[in-house]
Amino acid sequence: MIPHQVERYGAENVALLIPQTHMPFVEKSILDSGARIFTFARPRRLSGSIYLSFQYLRRLQSFKPDIIHAHSSIAGVIVRSLRMFTRAPIVFCPHGWSMDMKGSRAMLRMTEVAERVLGRLPDQIVVISAHEYQRALDIGIPTSRLTLIPNGIANIVPAVAPAPWDDDRIKVLYAGRFDYQKGVDVLMRAVEGLDDRLSVRLVGDAASGNRVLPAKLPACVTEVGWLDRKGVTAQMMSCDVLVVPSRWEGFGLVAIEAMRLAKPVIASAVGGLQEIIDQGRYGYLVQPENVQELHDRLLELDRDELRAMGEIGHNRYLSKYTADRMVRQLDDLYARMLLTSLPAAAGAGTDE
Repeated sequence: MIPHQVERYGAENVALLIPQTHMPFVEKSILDSGARIFTFARPRRLSGSIYLSFQYLRRLQSFKPDIIHAHSSIAGVIVRSLRMFTRAPIVFCPHGWSMDMKGSRAMLRMTEVAERVLGRLPDQIVVISAHEYQRALDIGIPTSRLTLIPNGIANIVPAVAPAPWDDDRIKVLYAGRFDYQKGVDVLMRAVEGLDDRLSVRLVGDAASGNRVLPAKLPACVTEVGWLDRKGVTAQMMSCDVLVVPSRWEGFGLVAIEAMRLAKPVIASAVGGLQEIIDQGRYGYLVQPENVQELHDRLLELDRDELRAMGEIGHNRYLSKYTADRMVRQLDDLYARMLLTSLPAAAGAGTDE
């Protein structure tokens, strides 16, 4: 999205404000685009939020954005809470509502109330799936504040060769964090007893020490570890099927990354994954945390059927989940907002 915005609005008019720790993971295309990149320290979540608040207010004065686009919960809370410091229109994209997380009833209720109040502060909330849209309506956010723009990825595959994976068994790939939300522990229990049928690779790592993998992995499982985008693509090219066993998910970007490569997906029937797979038309859905159902699905896998499903999923990606479609919709949203706000919020920049 950033390179496209630079091309459309000019490098001097596009800026990012991100944690210093994220710099090693910024894609080369963004670094080469010429967009301004501002950073803030984030030693811990609370102190990082304070640093972000100060840097955000500082950049409001120096960059003077015409539109502010906040991504994810912490940035969304800060930008929306500091609404009085700018007249520029604010777009917020939650990338998964916090009230979809597992937790106590009281905590989830408090989260819903907070999102309802904060949901009236930005000019627009961009939701990335029909599930997110409906959840926003459920807690009382008005439709006038909501715009549905599904995620998309560029139809350009990184130039890498498939990873070596010489095995006669069905090759199953998991790519994601090794934490509770992503459900990798569910997959580990589901593959028990399938050593003669499956070769399973785990690509990823735990976040903040929340590793849920068992100390001893099933015999058919190999832990590859964290890989960069090219490395993940190479593994995905070699697999027969990708498994996304999440307990909750706002969208599920890894699923459309697999579909771009014509790889079939087995996913939990949660959040945006249900929409991507469309109730099983473009992949396989299983109930979240249902170890037996996932085990049975893996046991029944057939390579010819997987190849056919992969082609169907690829067509789904091309018709609905390309980056070109996503950026067109965002451009249209920005244009509509600027038409009504530029006289009051004119400045030097375009997006932050």
